Amino acid sequence: MLNHSFRLFFKIQLIIVSLVCLMTSFSVSAEPYGMAGCGLGSMVSVWKNDIGQVLAATTNGSLSSQTFGITSGTSNCTTDGIVRADKAQEVFVIYNEEPLELETTRGTGERIRTIASLLGCPTHGSQLGKLMKEKHSFIFDKSKEGDSVSRSKVILSRLKSKIAEDSELKQACLY
Repeated sequence: MLNHSFRLFFKIQLIIVSLVCLMTSFSVSAEPYGMAGCGLGSMVSVWKNDIGQVLAATTNGSLSSQTFGITSGTSNCTTDGIVRADKAQEVFVIYNEEPLELETTRGTGERIRTIASLLGCPTHGSQLGKLMKEKHSFIFDKSKEGDSVSRSKVILSRLKSKIAEDSELKQACLY
């Protein structure tokens, strides 16, 4: 009887330890790079196994790409830095330009709240919406048509210039 209780207790402990290890391995593998860290070596997608991580670490160390990546915020060496924030804003505008422009005419909407969050002022979405409504014709001026990437940059640049002119949004937004 005592032997049976000990086995049951041991099995429960083994299950608990296994579950903890399993959950930990998922959270560790959520990073965009492996144990070798960020850098040029992390950009090679086939280097995700153990031997590949040795090659990635060697590449990062011998080419000093990890040091450069950390300093410049490139090569997977940033999580929410300025480089990624600008790119996230640009991609958002590229894929949401028409509905964002439509919401701007009303001064409210989900996309305005999202762009406010991407610009670093999530609690000021209604003020940003009001500003975007007032300056709609300037922000979304189509006099110089270009491709969607350059157009999104123009829209963001104009929006940021109007934010910089607004005393409250200038302090609230981190853009």
